[in-house]
Order: sequence, then C-alpha cells, then structure tokens
Amino acid sequence: MIRAILHAGTRRFAQAFNYNAQYQHDIIDTDARAGLRLALFQKVSNYAGPASAHHIRMGAMVGSAVEGDCGPCAQLTVDMALAFGARAADIQACLNGNADAAGDFGLGYQFAWAAIRGDDTLDALRARIEEAHGPRAVIAASFASAFTRAYPVLKRGMGHGKLCQRLEVGGTSVTLMDPAPA
Repeated sequence: MIRAILHAGTRRFAQAFNYNAQYQHDIIDTDARAGLRLALFQKVSNYAGPASAHHIRMGAMVGSAVEGDCGPCAQLTVDMALAFGARAADIQACLNGNADAAGDFGLGYQFAWAAIRGDDTLDALRARIEEAHGPRAVIAASFASAFTRAYPVLKRGMGHGKLCQRLEVGGTSVTLMDPAPA
C-alpha cells in the first residue's frame, strides 16, 4: 500500500516537471522505508521562509543544483523556479556568470555557491539577505543551498547520475561554461 502511494506521488511530481524520477522509483521498489524517508526529506527540506524572500530561495536552489550537477537535477530546479515565478532572464544571467544582474534571485544564487564553497563573500551575502528580508530568509536560503545538493549526490550514488547537458531556460538553451557567480 505505502509503495503504491509513494509511486503515485513520484509519478505526479515527475509528470509536473517532465523529470525522470526513476531513481526514486528504484528506492521505493527496493525499500519502502527508504522511499518514505525520501518523501519526508522532501517535505522537511522545503522550508520556504518569508514570501518576500521567495526569489532568494529559488536562486539558492538553482545555485546549489548547478554547483553540484549540470544535468537533470539542474534542469529540474530551473523548471521549478520558472514554475514558481522566477524570471527566465534572471536564471540566464546567473547561468552566464552575471548573478549581480539578477536581483534577489541572483543574491540567492551567489549565496548558495558561497555557502557550499565556504567563500569569503558569504558573510556579506548573508547580511544583505537578512537586512532586506530578515533572518528567516537566511534560513530558507541555507536550507535551499544545503538540501538541494542532496539530490544530485543521491542520484549519482544510486547509479543514475547523468552527464552535463545544455539547460533550457524559458525556451532558450544555455550552455554552462562557468556558472560560478563572478
């Protein structure tokens, strides 16, 4: 019964974002308890913070995914960001190394890279987010930066890692040269 529920939820998610979620189905088939934990992880890790910081969180999700994977996980976060209101131009700016031109989305993107890499710009980025949107926005950006990374790692560990690909952003194909924020 639990397997059927988990598979159904996974299929709905995969269809909504045109995403190959086979690794999730494999986990569910192998051990329903692991599949349930993955579903719970998705809920627990999805802390949104204040509505005013929505674009910061989306930028941090994309930044984290792109830093950790330039394939299907990165495409999924791009698609999710677009579905949740991010502007294609902001995403493209970040992927082309110009996050400063992408407003709050770019701030979140830069924050994710700095948090993951322990960059010396992290304190200043954190201060900018907190000043503009409060401490809950910092938590949301931190959750997005940390937890989005888990999916590419899990997929590679399960043998479902993919090679780099061009990312489609609002009908425009973007080849990642150096997506690190400048």
